[in-house]
Amino acid sequence: MEKNDLWIAATGWILNLVLVTTDSDFDHHIGQYLTVQKVDIKKYLEK
Repeated sequence: MEKNDLWIAATGWILNLVLVTTDSDFDHHIGQYLTVQKVDIKKYLEK
């Protein structure tokens, strides 16, 4: 996990936010510290 991702995760945890992401960097925190909503970006880029 990158340093910036740690700041994002910590902020989301402290403020009890839903973290919305397009990658799997936060998968190991799902249900443990954060509520994570994964978005499939390909779905929105298809023509």
